[in-house]
Amino acid sequence: MMDTPTLDQVFEAARLLPIAEQQLLVQLLTPPKTIEQIAADQGIEPFDFKAAQAEATFWPAEESVDDFINTLREWRSEGSQERELD
Repeated sequence: MMDTPTLDQVFEAARLLPIAEQQLLVQLLTPPKTIEQIAADQGIEPFDFKAAQAEATFWPAEESVDDFINTLREWRSEGSQERELD
């Protein structure tokens, strides 16, 4: 039966690897970036729902989401009919 190596033994074995393999090991052990980290790297800030809501004046607040979706479908249908007439 094989004994589990200690952390020190693992580090020592890693130190003995060629530099290219050490770099590969570091890449493999580095956790992937989160979506938030990727967005921050790209200069994208968190979504500001309140600001978006304040700017969304194109639809009356008293109308339901279903009304909005149905209206979008109507607009799209009208648009496709106009394209067919052209």
